Amino acid sequence: MPLALMIITVLVLRLAQHRLPGAELGVSMFLPLGPLATGALALLQLGESAPRVLAAQGLGELAPALVGLGLVGGVMLWGFGAWWLALATLTTLRYLKKGLPFNLGWWGFTFPLGVFTATTFSLGALTHMAFFTYLGHLLVVALAALWVMVGARTVHGAWHGHLFQTPAVSVETGLPNGGDRLS
Repeated sequence: MPLALMIITVLVLRLAQHRLPGAELGVSMFLPLGPLATGALALLQLGESAPRVLAAQGLGELAPALVGLGLVGGVMLWGFGAWWLALATLTTLRYLKKGLPFNLGWWGFTFPLGVFTATTFSLGALTHMAFFTYLGHLLVVALAALWVMVGARTVHGAWHGHLFQTPAVSVETGLPNGGDRLS
């Protein structure tokens, strides 16, 4: 997590100071959601396992503190992930208005959203808050739709032979198709 948070910090700084990547790389905005959600899920599961593991070691009195730390850390990372999901979704919608070409990078939708969905369900189970469970169901529907769409477009692109092409990189900016400003 520390390395992922450092890289995400550099990414946010780069997004604030420079152009967005070209539309071919637009889906890559979803990738930081993966480590955020994975870290949150790990903290939640460690906190959930703490009572059983600590009791076996004769340290059961520490369990409530570790359960609480896992929950607080998991909620914080989940919240950061929710913010990133909103940012990535809005950026992708902006690209869709201009035309978002399909490429293999679209598979970058699936893992980050999948692990964020699992984390959301884990929060629902741990906190017994219906909000997380309902949101988890909504995310499962979105994830299933993305899997079907990306899978179908991958098969179509592979069948017709236009999927496995490298995007052209601009000599001026070093970005595909010259890049795009965030403004």
